[in-house]
Amino acid sequence: MQELSQQISRIQQKMQDLWLYAQKLAKENQQLKQELHEANTAKMKLTQKIEQLEQSKAALQIGVDTWNDTDKKELATKVNSYLKEIEHWLAVLKSA
Repeated sequence: MQELSQQISRIQQKMQDLWLYAQKLAKENQQLKQELHEANTAKMKLTQKIEQLEQSKAALQIGVDTWNDTDKKELATKVNSYLKEIEHWLAVLKSA
């Protein structure tokens, strides 16, 4: 009878261990879901920023042919700056 009692105690202990492990996994899962949500939100914001920069670039390029050389050089500088920023955000998105 004592052996049966010991087996029941071991089973209860193992069940308690499993329950604690399941609680730990549930907590970790919740944290990972939160991190994923935050990463997706950040990715969405970065994607919107990239789209805005691309629209700015397109708008600036529309009238380039009618500008004088000084304006064209200034535009080229701005476009290069935008392109660098787009490349930066694309790298950030790829790492997310």
